[in-house]
Order: sequence, then C-alpha cells, then structure tokens
Amino acid sequence: MDFFKVNGKKIKAPTELTVSPEILDKAERTVDGTMVVDIIGTKRKVDVSWEYLSKEDMTTLTKAIGGDKFAEITYHDNATGSLVTMTGRSEGLTYQPHYDWAKGKIMWKSVSVSFTER
Repeated sequence: MDFFKVNGKKIKAPTELTVSPEILDKAERTVDGTMVVDIIGTKRKVDVSWEYLSKEDMTTLTKAIGGDKFAEITYHDNATGSLVTMTGRSEGLTYQPHYDWAKGKIMWKSVSVSFTER
C-alpha cells in the first residue's frame, strides 16, 4: 500500500506524518480597543519526516520541492483510512548525510519537510 507520494512518485513510507489545520485570519482592533477577527479560510499543514531515506528517494523529494514550486502530495489519512491528495508549498527541508558502512552507500538521516496547502 502506498503511504506517501510526491508529484505521483512513490517515496518510502514516512516515519512520522502529522496533519494540522492552519487558520487564515485577519485580526484588527476597533476604536474602543476590541479585537475583531475575520476568518478567511482553513488550510492543511502536513509535516513529514523519515528516519532514513535512500539517495533515490531523496533525489525524488528534492527535485519536486523547493523555492516557488508547488508539489502535489498524496498521503495516507488516518481519519478516513484512505489516500488524500493535496497541492502545497514545501518549506523547511532538513537532513543529515549518513554513510552506511554495511551497504557501502550514502543515506540521508533525519529528513523532514513541511507542506502547506495552496
């Protein structure tokens, strides 16, 4: 079963995936100091992390995200038990290079990225 895809390409299932609502609002104060809040909308924020990613999965991820690009991500939603697709902008990609001596190749450790719905 697929658990995570970016732009239609399967990536190893994340170690951790957190979905949270992001409320878009505009808050102002009236003349008497009372705060007035207008709710503009609600968007999803998806935080994804992997303990280790292979060079191939890391390449797929980094090519799909970054800068002004929007990526289409598909992830397993525990609330519905099905796959959900969302278009979002990535931010905060962090990782550490790790050499796996047993396999003789580079791996990427502690990879994490956040996606905010468009």
